[in-house]
Amino acid sequence: MTIRHLKILIAVCENGSITKAAEMLHIAQPAVSCTIAEIEKYYKVVLFDRINQRLVITDAGKNLLLKAREVIASFDDFENVARQGSKRPTIRIGSSLTIGKTIVPAYVQKIKEQYPEVKLSVMIHNTSVIERELEQGNLDFGFVEGQVLSSRIHAVPFGSDRLAAVCAADYAIPEKVALSELGSHNLLFREKGSASRELIDNIFSIHRLTVSPMMESVSNEAILAAAAAGLGIAILPEGLICSYLASDQLKKIEIDGVNFGREYYMISHKNKKFSPLQRQIYDLFRAVFSEKNDRYASA
Repeated sequence: MTIRHLKILIAVCENGSITKAAEMLHIAQPAVSCTIAEIEKYYKVVLFDRINQRLVITDAGKNLLLKAREVIASFDDFENVARQGSKRPTIRIGSSLTIGKTIVPAYVQKIKEQYPEVKLSVMIHNTSVIERELEQGNLDFGFVEGQVLSSRIHAVPFGSDRLAAVCAADYAIPEKVALSELGSHNLLFREKGSASRELIDNIFSIHRLTVSPMMESVSNEAILAAAAAGLGIAILPEGLICSYLASDQLKKIEIDGVNFGREYYMISHKNKKFSPLQRQIYDLFRAVFSEKNDRYASA
């Protein structure tokens, strides 16, 4: 079994087609077919069901795909370390949107100051995407809010925050309401897959309530703007709404008997082997977070 075998396996799985995989890898189609057959024969496993001339990955194939991605990610790490003597080392960081706005800018600035030789690659997306990119070896580590779902991800808590319900200052609603009353209003939520939405959906589910938001967006700013315009009630992290509350564009609504608290996590793949430089930059994040919290508390 070689790296080439694994790369071909991953390409076929991701494309769902021998032909497309061959085109992507710039090799002949028979070579791809032969490689898949070799893997199946050697390990006595069926990677794909052939249904109506389509490749449908089996459960065994899915498990081997995850392992193949881990091996390729480790190989890529090896090559990156081996080449650091002649090239700038690259650190690949992922962050969910709230942390990406409130903490990551100061973190990136600190990295540039302390490690000017490092080339940074930063991805800001929702929590589920950051988890997936870590699983596939496309990121070195990340920072997210809320529950981490993947069993392949190592998560270390480093802080917490709360969500808050807000609306326009002149929006007609009492200062304190029951969770069940929110369903009668237009609700403005983050998209499915975000940590904020995961927490909100869980809380409504625990209270045996279902709601259909009037607006969903990947952008916290779009939701805040909609709430400030009086379009409905938004539920977003407190750290993002301070300026809106201070300028009286929004007012906070207390939800009776509901705790919208959640944890922040530093995450990495369980099989990730940090280089000394990666470990230093990973650990730097906690110092930046503590410094930012101290500044916030004294303000």
